[in-house]
Parts: sequence; C-alpha cells; structure tokens
Amino acid sequence: MPNDVHDHMYSGVTSYNDGHVHRYMGRTSLAPDSPGHIHYIEGITTFNDGHMHMYRTSTSVGFPAPAGGHYHVFSTIAQPAQGHIHFISDNTSAD
Repeated sequence: MPNDVHDHMYSGVTSYNDGHVHRYMGRTSLAPDSPGHIHYIEGITTFNDGHMHMYRTSTSVGFPAPAGGHYHVFSTIAQPAQGHIHFISDNTSAD
C-alpha cells in the first residue's frame, strides 16, 4: 500500500582500530514502502576501552533480498573519540 512505512534492524562490529572494536545495533528510521527509498541510522557504539563513539548516516536504496523483501547497505565513520575512529559498514535486515 502506498502509505505504508517500515523500518529495518541492523547490528554489527566496527573495524579494529587502536587495539579494540565496538558493537552497534539499532533500528533505521521509518520510510515509505516505495521504490528508491532510503533510511537513516544513528546511535552510539558499545562502551569499550573506556569510551564509545557516535555514528550517523543514511542507507543506500533497497536491494532485493534472496528470500523476498529488500535490504539496505550502509557505511560510515564513527565520530572520533580518544584520538581515533572506527569504520562501520554492513547491511540492514530484510523486511
């Protein structure tokens, strides 16, 4: 239906930088069920090695999922903390 909206779950592990990693997880923003839509994600990583990192980005448009539905790809750099960054790159869950 044209007015339906949805979101996706996501989770993963950051790149290994400065001797450690962080985990992240959350739900994307809501978006309409329409071709070419994107979602936004933002959050805070787990607290590791005495700190955490904030992140914010948008997803790609949807790609067909093998079992039906669609998923999105995202990639960003977690904001600097204690003099270093981490990379985040993953896919959302399929709807």
